Amino acid sequence: MNKILIPFWLLLLCGSLFSCYDEGNSYGDNLVDSAFRNISVDSCTVTVASTIIDSLETNGQGLALVGKYAHSLWGTVSACAYLPYSVPTYSTEADEAVRLDSLVLALSYAGYSIGDTTQPMRLTIHRLLEKVILNDNDYLYNNSSFAYDPEPIAACTFKPKPGDSERLEIRLPDELGEDMLTRLHKRDDALSGDRFEDYFKGLVVVPDPGVCRNIVSFGVGDTASALILRYSIEDAVAREAECVINPKTETQFYHVDHDRTGTAMEGLPAKNVEVASSGLDSRGVLFAGIGWYSRLGFPHLNEILQQGERVSIESAYLKIYPEPGTWSEFNPLPDSLFLYIIDENNVVTDAVTDYLGTEVQGGTLVKDDSFVENTYYYFDISTFLQEELGAFGKYKHNLQLVFNEDTYIQTFRNLTFSDQEGKSPIVLQLTYKVYESY
Repeated sequence: MNKILIPFWLLLLCGSLFSCYDEGNSYGDNLVDSAFRNISVDSCTVTVASTIIDSLETNGQGLALVGKYAHSLWGTVSACAYLPYSVPTYSTEADEAVRLDSLVLALSYAGYSIGDTTQPMRLTIHRLLEKVILNDNDYLYNNSSFAYDPEPIAACTFKPKPGDSERLEIRLPDELGEDMLTRLHKRDDALSGDRFEDYFKGLVVVPDPGVCRNIVSFGVGDTASALILRYSIEDAVAREAECVINPKTETQFYHVDHDRTGTAMEGLPAKNVEVASSGLDSRGVLFAGIGWYSRLGFPHLNEILQQGERVSIESAYLKIYPEPGTWSEFNPLPDSLFLYIIDENNVVTDAVTDYLGTEVQGGTLVKDDSFVENTYYYFDISTFLQEELGAFGKYKHNLQLVFNEDTYIQTFRNLTFSDQEGKSPIVLQLTYKVYESY
């Protein structure tokens, strides 16, 4: 699939609606003799459906996501990083004597994490058996993979510090370091140019499933995720030196596995599937890194047109409540959600913008730390619904609820919310004006 540059061409659907007119509402009852009535309701039907796209582009992002995280509802996600390397630049003269000190993989934190980082993390390092090459469309995805030796050449157990500038160094076998140093020092042709990757195809950093309880991001580029070959030049006075072997940023990528055993997703296809909220226990879901997003529909909106000669929508506010228990300090709520307008073929035609109409509206998060069930995301969709009023068939639109592109590709941010039958029902607060005559 093409690059998911657009969390924006994803699909969405949404679940269940009753009449938007509240017969028990009294607002406007004193105006029956006037030319119009104002009606406010919060029971308008909003349908919810969620979709998983077939793949997310993960190569060339300048970072690697590594680890394992178990979500309270949606199963276990694990990620491993593939790191090919560029031909190194070695400058020590061949007539000098050299001695290996160490070969290390130097990992620098990139700042992102999910899961309990107070718990230890264990990574194993494996040698690639295949050369990493891009697909025909010049991308690699979260479901791409290449063969690697199942027997690790190194391992490291540590407590992750995702916000720290401290570098994590994992020592690799001296045999590998000795062989590299010897060949580089002798100017072995096997390590020159494009032949270097035939000699050393790269590494795969894999989370130990028995120890990892979190996922962290590491930077990739220049000295980030580089191999550092440290050695001494044996002169009259020994001098320390090093050769930095940089990762190939265009072909590095990370692979994602999602174990859905025992969840409402277990029997679903692995990709390209749209699931009504009723199939996910009355829930909608967004999950970055894996690729879930949601579609919201308003199937009975036009019923309010039957209430007078003319009807206009004065305001429409959408509230999306994250389900308690699906987020925490180790899995915080996303800062922003976005709504895009899609046609009958789920093609994005426009965005729900801010009040100035210049930027995509970012869904305001109203957080209540005392009563978490009162936490919600808030959207003003007044203009969208007014323009939808009276639309039928191919002219009718839905909304697509998504993260932005970077969130989908570079994190495992997630949101679980309910349809109108669930634990924390989605709410559409609608105020409209009914004109009895012109």
